[in-house]
Amino acid sequence: MSANIDQLTPTESLIDLSKYTGSEFTLPDYQITKLFDDLILAEFVDVSPDGDAIKRGDIFIPLNAAPKAWRVGKVHLLGEKCENVSVDDVIVFPSDKGIPVTNLQYTTPAGDSKTVKHGIFLNQERLFGVCKPADV
Repeated sequence: MSANIDQLTPTESLIDLSKYTGSEFTLPDYQITKLFDDLILAEFVDVSPDGDAIKRGDIFIPLNAAPKAWRVGKVHLLGEKCENVSVDDVIVFPSDKGIPVTNLQYTTPAGDSKTVKHGIFLNQERLFGVCKPADV
């Protein structure tokens, strides 16, 4: 019998992001330099420039019309317990299981300052896998 993702309880993570869903994370006066546990900071790669729609092929779907859509993002930062993904991996995940971020400043592993325009914090256990663009 398969499990419902909404019913899964985090077992390994010390930081359970599901408790904070429904809010948006922002730190206008600070820059994230390190993540703990199995946290991931990813930037959406399937989003419109204004961040209000999901791109599927040549079509843009308003975010409010697809709140539980599968999303695609590029990994920028990882906590020390992340074992299945690497920085720069492109990942697939349900968008309603993390905390959205906008204009979040962070420091790359190489020490460079960057900003995630439209992204999300996720626990590694919420990922469904690593992906790449299909050859069309």
